Amino acid sequence: MPMFFDAWHFDGQSAVRRNVEIEARGHQFYLREQDKQSGPFDFADLRFLENKADTKVYGLEGRDGWRLGLRGNVPSELVPMLPAAKTYGGLIDRLGLGKASLVFAGISAAVVAVVLFSPQWLAPLVPSSVEQKLGDALVGDFGGRFCDTPQGKAALAKLTRSLDDNPQDLQVEVANIDMLNAVALPGGKVLLFQGLLSQAKSPDEVAGVLAHEIGHVRERHVMQGLLRQMGLAVVLGGFDGSGGSTLNSMLSTTYTRDSEREADERSLQSLKRANISPVGTADFFNRLAAMDGSGDIKDRQARTMASYSSSHPLSDERRKLFENAVVKGAVYKPALTPDEWRELKTMCAQDKDVKSGWGFDIE
Repeated sequence: MPMFFDAWHFDGQSAVRRNVEIEARGHQFYLREQDKQSGPFDFADLRFLENKADTKVYGLEGRDGWRLGLRGNVPSELVPMLPAAKTYGGLIDRLGLGKASLVFAGISAAVVAVVLFSPQWLAPLVPSSVEQKLGDALVGDFGGRFCDTPQGKAALAKLTRSLDDNPQDLQVEVANIDMLNAVALPGGKVLLFQGLLSQAKSPDEVAGVLAHEIGHVRERHVMQGLLRQMGLAVVLGGFDGSGGSTLNSMLSTTYTRDSEREADERSLQSLKRANISPVGTADFFNRLAAMDGSGDIKDRQARTMASYSSSHPLSDERRKLFENAVVKGAVYKPALTPDEWRELKTMCAQDKDVKSGWGFDIE
């Protein structure tokens, strides 16, 4: 006899969170949404990801981005079929925190020089699964500062799909932070700050910036920068509760000139593939250049402008790169429609539940 339980669900293909009903049938289950049904899925393929507020979140083996959330206390009928929550992780749970700390300390002492001096070749060796777990541990729900409206999320998902061939590997969010900035984080996470959307004149500008950050993700620059700046502390910090301080360090993590150039080239390729004009990105850099190095920064707009250039150093080479990429006579299409752009730009203002804040002090 089937059993039914309420939950929320991301299918890994879109950014839309769906309220679903779990229909449990033996060792399998279906997900029902009104008159739609997906499945069957095996309970054995579920893996526990995290406790988020009062919700237990599970992933599905082999399905990136697939999420299932159970609010409140898990019904006793489901408990035997769900994977158990892990306190630290498989190896640490087996060894115990004390022994695991000694193991990690020994590893740190043995390879710290390699980590500090060889991030470019070491970063690609970090398994994607490890980077994903690090990103999940550091970011979570960003202290409730992720903005969420159906129309805004749909516009953001459309923009991301147009710029990347495998958007299911990415988690792109708008954070309600009044800074003109964007940042790539471990595990394919990209954050656009509300300050960036507020200052942007068109969706084409945001497209260029987003494509640049995705370029950092695809080239594994994020792990290179973290290893270069913090060494093994970026790994060990996930176990000693310093995730918030690590996030506070993200904006100060600078990339090499080669990394910035590679991300810009990726951005141009993505814009070309999506037939989006690079003029918007060139205009964005030109406006930033007018603020960069002004010396007397008094107004709020100048402060937010400067926040981007502090973590993404500007140069004539970068501005000219996008200006020279414009094809004369080409007919480009806008990155978003006017309605989609309005929904994305005002998503944080429309989300009445989102928290606001200036910095990265995550609870």
